[in-house]
Amino acid sequence: MAAKQFVQQYEDQRREELIRATYHEVAEKGYSAVTLQDIATRAGVSKGSTLYYFATKEDLFLGALEWLVEQMDERIHAAVEAAADPVGRVRAVLDCVFASAHESRQFFLAYTDFVSIGTRNRRFHELNARFYSNCCGHDRDIIESGIEAGVFRRVNVEDASSMIRALIDGFMLQWFFSSEGTFEDYHRRCERIVLDYLTGVPRPEKAV
Repeated sequence: MAAKQFVQQYEDQRREELIRATYHEVAEKGYSAVTLQDIATRAGVSKGSTLYYFATKEDLFLGALEWLVEQMDERIHAAVEAAADPVGRVRAVLDCVFASAHESRQFFLAYTDFVSIGTRNRRFHELNARFYSNCCGHDRDIIESGIEAGVFRRVNVEDASSMIRALIDGFMLQWFFSSEGTFEDYHRRCERIVLDYLTGVPRPEKAV
C-alpha cells in the first residue's frame, strides 16, 4: 500500500510540474507558439512523458487552464473568508486579482490565450464559463452581505456583480496598453470606483 501511495504521489507531482510548465510557457510565448518539447524541457522530463500523463496536447493545456482557475478561485475564497467586513471582502477580491505586476501579467497573458481557445473549443469554453460564474458568485455573495449589513446601498446585485467583473477586466487591459500610471494606480482606481458605487460614499481620487 505504501509503495502504491508513493507511486501515486510521484505521478501527481509530475503532472503538476507539467501543468505549471505549460502555464509559464503559454504566459511567455502564447498558446500557438508552445510545443510539447518546450513544456517537457521546462519541466525537466522527456517529451514522451507528457503523453504518458496527458493523452493529447489539448488535455495538457486544458489541465493547465483548470489548475490556473482553481488556484485563483481558491485564493479568492480564502481571502474573502479571512476578511472581517464587506468592504474588506471587496478589497480582498481585488487584491487577489491585482496581486503584483509580474504575477498579474503572467495570469492575464495565459488566461486570455485560454479564453481565445474557448471561442472555438467546447471543453475550454465550459471551463472558462464555470470560472467566470464562480467569480460572479463570490461578488454576489459579498454584495448581498454588504446590503444586509447596511454597509452597501441597495443596488441590483446582478448588475453590480457584472459591473465589478467588467471593471476588473477593463482596468487590467488599460494597464497593459497604457503608458501612464503604475500597476498599483490601476488597482487602487478600480477599488475606489467599485466601493464608491457600492457604498455611495465617494473616495478621494488618485490620478492615474
